[in-house]
Amino acid sequence: MELNFPELEKRILKFWKQARVFEKSIKRRAKARNFVFYEGPPTANAKPGIHHVLARIYKDIICRYKTMQGFRVLRKAGWDTHGLPVELEIEKKLGLKNKKDIEKYGIAKFNKLCKESVWNYKKDWEKLTERVAFWLDMKNPYVTYTPNYIETVWWIIKEIYKKGLLYQDYKVVPYCPRCGTSLSSHEVAQGYKKIKEPSIYIKFKIQDTRYKIPDTYLLVWTTTPWTLPGNVAVAINPNFTYLKAKVEGEVLLLAKERLSVLGKKYKILEKIKGKDLLGLEYEPLYKFTKPDKKAWFVIAGDFVSLEEGTGLVHIAPAFGEDDMKIGRENDLPVLLSVDEEGKFKKEVKKWAGMFVKDADSLIIEDIKKRNLLFKEELYEHDYPFCWRCDSPLLYYAKQSWFIRMKKIKKDLISNNQKINWVPSHLKKGRFGEWLKEIKDWVISRERYWGTPVPIWQCKKCGKLEVIGSKKDLASQKFTNNKYFVLRHGESRRNIDKIAACWPEKVASPLTKRGKAQIIEVAKRLKKEKIDLIFSSDLQRTKQTAEIVGEGLNLKPKFDKKLREFDVGKFNGQPVEKIGRYWDPEGKLSKIG
Repeated sequence: MELNFPELEKRILKFWKQARVFEKSIKRRAKARNFVFYEGPPTANAKPGIHHVLARIYKDIICRYKTMQGFRVLRKAGWDTHGLPVELEIEKKLGLKNKKDIEKYGIAKFNKLCKESVWNYKKDWEKLTERVAFWLDMKNPYVTYTPNYIETVWWIIKEIYKKGLLYQDYKVVPYCPRCGTSLSSHEVAQGYKKIKEPSIYIKFKIQDTRYKIPDTYLLVWTTTPWTLPGNVAVAINPNFTYLKAKVEGEVLLLAKERLSVLGKKYKILEKIKGKDLLGLEYEPLYKFTKPDKKAWFVIAGDFVSLEEGTGLVHIAPAFGEDDMKIGRENDLPVLLSVDEEGKFKKEVKKWAGMFVKDADSLIIEDIKKRNLLFKEELYEHDYPFCWRCDSPLLYYAKQSWFIRMKKIKKDLISNNQKINWVPSHLKKGRFGEWLKEIKDWVISRERYWGTPVPIWQCKKCGKLEVIGSKKDLASQKFTNNKYFVLRHGESRRNIDKIAACWPEKVASPLTKRGKAQIIEVAKRLKKEKIDLIFSSDLQRTKQTAEIVGEGLNLKPKFDKKLREFDVGKFNGQPVEKIGRYWDPEGKLSKIG
């Protein structure tokens, strides 16, 4: 007999569904120990692929295995509905290129489309999940954009804050100029590519009086020419030995072990201890921005190595993590010559408005024309690209919120030893090595469709308030504003006892007495320092607001949402008619 596996599978699936086998596997183990399964949820704004089949099967294998061992395994489905991947799909759909385009289009309208898009392929995901026999409670899923889920994230952030692990800092972070947001270290790890690009050896002319030999230069190597307009220092290792080597009439200073980079005839003139170079001043390569502190001198850096380059490192604190750290230690200025779109600012006149990676070749050519380029060569290395949009990442100084992962590094490494990794080499290999070099986690994103960071900070005193729940939020007093509710002055409606709403069937202007009442009120309100007046656009309230506005020198804002309630067919009729309609026998008037 020939087996038809697809048909056999369908019959089994049908039986499971009719007999509610999945539900019974949980109900029968009501008193058993729980095996907690966290579903890393998909985003249903795109169709599932073949790789999703594999991931879901692995999840199902573990859950079935634990169920067979007697555990109660709740399997709550989830939908990941927030984040940049969702935004990118809507950007493509609308033909938007960057964050500025989103703001012009309207953030509320943009977010509405994001919210709608996350359910585009929900049925496809449910069908796939059922077809591959992944038992999952899809009738009661958690959804990441719901208030309850967001409230849980807020609670977690507040708990982290209470433990002293949350902080804000101005740091150099991996940054995507197209998406306009920073990335965490594990996001960066997803986008590395091996590329070849120019590396250059630049000559920084020494102008220190200790060096009387003309044409003496610090020989510095870099793979990021675009960062050179932000240079403020050169770092050396004080424990290294440096040499002055004469090459074709010029004197170049570099580490003893890196002489091979000269690649031509040279003559050693002098050996110098690294520590003796500290404080040595040099001529700046560029002066696009005037620094607010001392700049352009030699400093010590223990990260300077002899593995590549010259033993001298160009320092631009705005564009490197080590650079920023050593910049703070030496009180160096931060020359942020690049905007948030990854383009040079207007003060960098030669390349203003140009994307920095596109400007590399022009910067190299400029240095060459000024006879400050020693040599250029192609350099192959791993470079990070945005895993979402494939743009090259920049290391860029930004203010962000971080979690102090380094503070709990020992606990993380200890807990990793308790995990049964499959395959086992991941424990000490890829994951273990990542934990050893763990960086503080940047959690804030400068985007629109995501969980709001629940942190408020006073601009004057710097006091922080971290919100951990909706109740927390409701109990806050975020403003000292005063609000005054004012009824309109006496109008013809009051005299004639007429019901009047929109559309106004009967004119109801303020009476002479009503105008006098409001003029008096306006005089009393002058001392309250009122900034805004909002009013209904009905005749009587509009006149009232205009009199107050004239007295306070303010222009009222009129809003139809503030109109009188709609009395329907009684509009323009005597008020007593409404009373007779609701209480024809007059009983209410007797009991009050």
